[in-house]
Amino acid sequence: MALFTWVLSIETVYLFGFSIGFGNLPLNNAYKIFLGAIASILLFICVLLHELGHSYLTQKFGHNVNRITLFIFGGSSETENIPKDPKKELRIALAGPLISLLIGICFYTAYILVRPYQSIIIISVLSNLFGTLSFYNIILAGFNLIPAFPIDGGRVLRSILAMKMDHQKATKTAASIGKGVAIALGIFGIFFNLWLVLIAVFIFFGAYQEQRTSEISDVLEGKKINDLMRTNIHSVSPDTTIQNVYEKMKEYKKIVYPVVEDEKLHGVIHIEDLKKVNKQNWFDVKAKRVMRTDVATVQPDDDAFSVFKTLMKKNLDRVFVKDNEKLIGFISRNDFLKTIQFYNVNHKIDDGSV
Repeated sequence: MALFTWVLSIETVYLFGFSIGFGNLPLNNAYKIFLGAIASILLFICVLLHELGHSYLTQKFGHNVNRITLFIFGGSSETENIPKDPKKELRIALAGPLISLLIGICFYTAYILVRPYQSIIIISVLSNLFGTLSFYNIILAGFNLIPAFPIDGGRVLRSILAMKMDHQKATKTAASIGKGVAIALGIFGIFFNLWLVLIAVFIFFGAYQEQRTSEISDVLEGKKINDLMRTNIHSVSPDTTIQNVYEKMKEYKKIVYPVVEDEKLHGVIHIEDLKKVNKQNWFDVKAKRVMRTDVATVQPDDDAFSVFKTLMKKNLDRVFVKDNEKLIGFISRNDFLKTIQFYNVNHKIDDGSV
């Protein structure tokens, strides 16, 4: 935001009938920086409104929004699940750009109305402010309609394709088109503007990530943790000595053990936790002294895709499954990846690709 404030305060660009920035105003630098800061804050509010448009419809259609992340050219709403209904996804994807376009038109109308009176300094300030906000909101709407993930245009394209084909194929096609757009934009940027190269890299990897996330969502759709978890639990008790824990880890080639008593999970002990105890005391110190009590747990009827995203987001290796405080199983990141691999192999065989 600081860079954006500085750029707006030191120069004015006349582009497509817009006056962008405050550099031409007969004011001292402090006032110009202040105006640049005001414009930057208002622009981020506009970006927030853009993203809230997505979030409102997402929640209206029954999907929770966990977090909104803002960028200068838009933002992203983290939802629990990807909407699979193409008509709903189309409406959600278009909501943000339409709000930005509407805001841009409103500011442009105000800009046109005050332009004849720019000889008055306060009106001149408002004119440049309205012109700046109008230009960037219209650009924001247009940029977000580029048919490439992870921006809105990629979702618009996928939703249109999904009306004619299955969701996974629509995602793959839209992602491929998005990568093509990114490559073309990157080549153009090499010769004309390096910022475009950075945007191209963002779009290319965003398209790959969206395709990957969508594929995983399709694999795990409708599945609960109870469908995927492992129930063959190897555990130790709170009173197991560190020496016995080490011997068990060595024998079964497992480096993490849940600490369980009367089927209740008390914590976990990792091989790294053994280093906290002097080796000569391993026969005396119990697992409950060094175990970790901040254990990630889930319920058997939790949505599998949501749990997978939590594992990836928090960089967890596994979570334990409890039912009414009773430990009934666990599921690891590797279990999810194996499920996805089996699905992909089976999917290729069914398609006759092998």
